[in-house]
Amino acid sequence: MNLLLTFSCYLSFLHLISAAKILCIFPTISRSHYYIGHSLVKGLAARGHYVTYLTQFEEKEKVQNVRSEVLKDSKPDVITEMNFFEMIGQTPFSILFSSVKMALENTEQVLSDPVIQAALNGNDTYDLVITEWVQTDALQGIAYRLKVPSVLITSFVPSILTNYITANPDISSFMPHVFGNCDQRMNFWERTQNFLLTVVQGLHHKFYYLPEHDKLLHKYVPEAPNIYELNANTAVQIFNSDPVINGPFPLMPNTVEVGGIHVEFPKQLPKDLQKYLDESNDGVIYFTLGGNLKSKHLPLAMREALLRVFSKLKQRILWKFEENLPEKPGNVEIRKWLPQQDILAHPNIKLFITHGGLLGTTESLHRGVPVLGIPVFFDQLMNMRNAERLGVGISVPYKEFTEEKLFNAINRILTDSSYSQTSKKLSVLLKDQQVTPVEKAVFWIEYVLRNGGAPHLKSVAHDLTWYQYYSLDVILFLAIVVVVLVKIIRVVIRMIFCRKMKQKEKVN
Repeated sequence: MNLLLTFSCYLSFLHLISAAKILCIFPTISRSHYYIGHSLVKGLAARGHYVTYLTQFEEKEKVQNVRSEVLKDSKPDVITEMNFFEMIGQTPFSILFSSVKMALENTEQVLSDPVIQAALNGNDTYDLVITEWVQTDALQGIAYRLKVPSVLITSFVPSILTNYITANPDISSFMPHVFGNCDQRMNFWERTQNFLLTVVQGLHHKFYYLPEHDKLLHKYVPEAPNIYELNANTAVQIFNSDPVINGPFPLMPNTVEVGGIHVEFPKQLPKDLQKYLDESNDGVIYFTLGGNLKSKHLPLAMREALLRVFSKLKQRILWKFEENLPEKPGNVEIRKWLPQQDILAHPNIKLFITHGGLLGTTESLHRGVPVLGIPVFFDQLMNMRNAERLGVGISVPYKEFTEEKLFNAINRILTDSSYSQTSKKLSVLLKDQQVTPVEKAVFWIEYVLRNGGAPHLKSVAHDLTWYQYYSLDVILFLAIVVVVLVKIIRVVIRMIFCRKMKQKEKVN
């Protein structure tokens, strides 16, 4: 009997770990997004799954069980040469509209790409499709054409921008829009802006965004049902967020947070960098604006202000700068590329100056390093508001930047030990998990595979109309009932009053 039980358990185990063929599509022309996909793909391959990874960038690292292919119409150089500082001054509402336009163009480019067309119309079979979601709903048609479950992964936090996919609740009073300059603790005016953003987002989605994606969907996958049904059938949506950093949100069971999925164990630094950091007795400040924003595009006046501030510091400055900078002071070291995660792990790093991107901020806090943000747009402002709320950083927004503000912020973080101490405490919290973020993501993907797409996780909210979801029909019904009751009561009171008046007149 024991032998039979052992054999049954063994067969069950084999079933659980059986290899699957997975198509993973990361269509965004941004290296930060690519790194998330790369980490996920490596985690799936380590479990024995066979992954076809379609992306905008060539894989430098060959991974067993992974077939990587660059999209034929990939144009990473377009992003590389773009000056994103030219976008400064856009309101959250204008960013919302312009991002949708860009996303629609990118989605059509991806759907028409020869590599995607080969996947849509070829003979290869898959068990699951993982798609990066960045306002790219029409890509849901790929999983439908291949008749397999759809898993979405998103590089930022769950928000009003994404909630409709898994029917997460929209509560604008404490769920900030990623395009706004708010964290969860909003004052009255911030809540007003966030509420308006939520309303505009909802109307824009209903009357423009989703209908346009529905047209795109049926242009390339004409047999598919409408986009609303495909979104509702999403098995799981994975987010690169963590409640420790971004705050807790009400999430449906098929909404999974795996913040720090891209964070890896530190590797050995190149000898010259190792020597530079080891010999920095007063510590090092690491400065980068990420992969999309370029230091070389900074206005000359701001660049000069940065150099003047750096020249006053006793710390060394390690700056990722894309060109030579001959006028730099002696304590500033310029490199065109730097192994960011490995640098942040060095004990002599005292401060990370960043644009406030979620990936870099997460990496820094995983290493226990406080952050000084110069946020420019999108979710960067929100990320740095979160850092300030947590006591691990200071935000000097690009539009409010001055030499004095930067100098004061750097000195405050370096001299006030609470920033470093709180960052180290947060690092412990981020690592205090049952499993790693990669293992968590892989578990949920395998859960979908094991359970036929996990339809039991789908919320019945998808079956409700918008007015039913917000109980507007119930509110209207109750309002009518109240109005009718008030009218009846008024009529009854009037009748009673009139009767008493008549009786009084008779007596008189």
